[in-house]
Amino acid sequence: MKYYPKIITSICLLLTCSATTFAQDVKQQVADSNAKSQGMKKDIKQDLAVVPDSKDSVKFSIHGTPSATFSQTSYSESWQDGTNSLGFRVAFIGSAIYKQDRKFIKNSLDLAYARSREGDADVFVKKEDRLNYNFAFGYEVTSSSPFYWVGQLDLKTQFDKGVSSDGATVSKFFAPAYIITSLGTRYESTFGLSAVLAPVSGRFTIVSDTSYCQYVDVDMAANPRNFKAQLGAYAQIAYDKKINGYISIRSTLDLFSIYNDNPQNIGIEWITTVHFQLNKFFSLIFFNRLVYRDKDRYTAKETINGIETDVMKGPKIQWNESLNVGFAYSF
Repeated sequence: MKYYPKIITSICLLLTCSATTFAQDVKQQVADSNAKSQGMKKDIKQDLAVVPDSKDSVKFSIHGTPSATFSQTSYSESWQDGTNSLGFRVAFIGSAIYKQDRKFIKNSLDLAYARSREGDADVFVKKEDRLNYNFAFGYEVTSSSPFYWVGQLDLKTQFDKGVSSDGATVSKFFAPAYIITSLGTRYESTFGLSAVLAPVSGRFTIVSDTSYCQYVDVDMAANPRNFKAQLGAYAQIAYDKKINGYISIRSTLDLFSIYNDNPQNIGIEWITTVHFQLNKFFSLIFFNRLVYRDKDRYTAKETINGIETDVMKGPKIQWNESLNVGFAYSF
């Protein structure tokens, strides 16, 4: 229940920005349409004289936003309950898109890493760790249609080892890693919204070190192995839009259901990043991530018969949220 206000707040923020952007785009499209009609009346002879060959139309674009933020807090003896802290966060969001005629190829990269040290501790504790890559190839269902036949590959893992609240190592690079391959249809709107529905999809779980199997899949823990393949359905809803030159929003919701293993227990990963551009080089960056996987487990300390024991629990909603101010440059 404690996550509901955060979830509702994120949804309201996304819907409000989407509605505002949609209204602005409609207004802009009306203005552009009027301008085009006036231009056509004046330049119709030139337009007819030179007709571009659509078969030779090629468009290649690259977008990226690297960012680096730092935080520091210090207290003296006159302050009570204060803890000194020092932290940093580096991230990169980018994409490369190639379009020609009715086909497109898209590569997207979403990287983030953050650590902080609190009090007199000598260790910087990991706060955020993400390595996501997406490759998509699409072909228009019909000419000038917003619908595409699409094939996708998604890779999700982390850079560094992760530690639970009791100090146990529960993950590291490619332990685990999730690869999803999918075939389906994709919808591309003119105002930043896209959606993928792929009824034929495969999810491949890779664990480079089988000692971590118990945290990602209890079935693999009984018979540890480095690889597991599952067939299911995949859906993705994404919103990527720059608003008024000052605010940019990137939000992606991934859903996956396994056909032969409790298909009603849908795996969820929802990542939202909002950039408020303060000036050319500095931004206020809001980030949140919600993850739910039916097979994920975690350890917790419980007292059983007077003895403190590690107990495996789960699944549960995993939530990560941060607000940062620092360097960010978009190209």
